[in-house]
Amino acid sequence: MKSILTLALYGFFSIHHAMAEDRQTSVETTVQTTARTLTPTQQWLELQRSGKAASPQSQPVSGEVMDKVHSRYIKSFEKPIPEYYEHAMPTTR
Repeated sequence: MKSILTLALYGFFSIHHAMAEDRQTSVETTVQTTARTLTPTQQWLELQRSGKAASPQSQPVSGEVMDKVHSRYIKSFEKPIPEYYEHAMPTTR
């Protein structure tokens, strides 16, 4: 089961990486042409989205970490999603 999940996640990230590379050229052009109109925060987000500054080295996740991620994911289904989230309103003195 763990190996199937690991392969599935690896496949997902591989596909995502390949799609990002395909879009990278068009995104770089867009970033260069719109850099004058974007705020610094928007420029930073676009840089992250494009993957232009991403590491060329693979960043694999160890089996132990993947086990913990999977366990946390499965555990998240134990509680039902509430229809409404209740929160206390701040009070003034």
